[in-house]
Amino acid sequence: MKSLRLVPLVTVWILSLSVSALSQEGHMKGMDMPMKQPAKKPAKSALQPAEGASVKIVSPKAGEILKGDKVPLQFKLTKGKRGEHVHAYVDGEMMGMFKSEKGTLTGIRPGKHTLELRVVAKDHQTELDASDKVNFVMK
Repeated sequence: MKSLRLVPLVTVWILSLSVSALSQEGHMKGMDMPMKQPAKKPAKSALQPAEGASVKIVSPKAGEILKGDKVPLQFKLTKGKRGEHVHAYVDGEMMGMFKSEKGTLTGIRPGKHTLELRVVAKDHQTELDASDKVNFVMK
């Protein structure tokens, strides 16, 4: 009888390990994507030295007027010693992360916005003091 009671518990535990492993694997592979839940950016004082990393936004251009809710994004990334990808912030909220130098931000509401890209280390936590900003308008 005791062994039958453990079967559901063991099954749940094994399934939770499988789901956890799949979500971690998918997280690393699906880097170039907008985020569904925006996150706040860390304070400037929390940034680590750039160590040769830099980023320059190519598109959208300053003051550009875009229609719809999608922002085509293009940038030039110099990784330096520790940079690996960029976090994209719109009005201070993280809206995506990108490893390649282009992508699309979605779900952007009409109005004036500030886009900031920050170079980030492989751990996704260490943001470097390497960023670029541009203002744009959604219609």
